[in-house]
Amino acid sequence: MSKRKSKHPARRSGHRNAGGPPAPRAKRNEAETTLHRLGYTAAGAAATALAGSLLAHEGWAPKTIAGALTAVGAALAWRGDDPMVRSVGAGTMAAAGSQLALMLINDRDTKPRAPTPQAALPPKRQAEALPPGALEAAFERARARLAMATDEQTMQPVMG
Repeated sequence: MSKRKSKHPARRSGHRNAGGPPAPRAKRNEAETTLHRLGYTAAGAAATALAGSLLAHEGWAPKTIAGALTAVGAALAWRGDDPMVRSVGAGTMAAAGSQLALMLINDRDTKPRAPTPQAALPPKRQAEALPPGALEAAFERARARLAMATDEQTMQPVMG
C-alpha cells in the first residue's frame, strides 16, 4: 500500500461530485427574444386600445379610462413575475399614457383665455364709418402733397 498523498484531496474524500453527472443548471429560455418581447408589448398596446374603446362605448369618461389603463399597465410592468407580463404591461402603460397626455395637452390648449377689457382696446376704424367725402378728401390731400414734392425736386438748381 502506497502512502502517497494525493494532490486533490477532494477526489479521495468524495466531497465534490467527482466523476458523477454534472450538476443541474437552470434552463435558458431560448424562445424569449427581443422580437417576442416586442410582440408582447404591441399586444398590450392593442389590448389597451380595444379595452379603451369598449369602456368608452359603455359611457366611461375618456380621461378616467386612460388613467385607469395607465395605472394597470404600470403595475403589470413593475410587479409582473413573467417577462411576458412585464412586456404586456409596458405596452399597456405606453398606449394609455400617451392617450392621457394628449387629452391633457388638448385641454390646456382649448382653455378659454381671460377676455381683454374693451376699454383698453382702441376703437376700430372702418371705411364705412367715415363721414361722406372724407376718403376722397384724404386722397386729394395725398395727391397734392405728392405733386408739391415732385415740383420741388424739378425746380432745384443744378450745381456744376
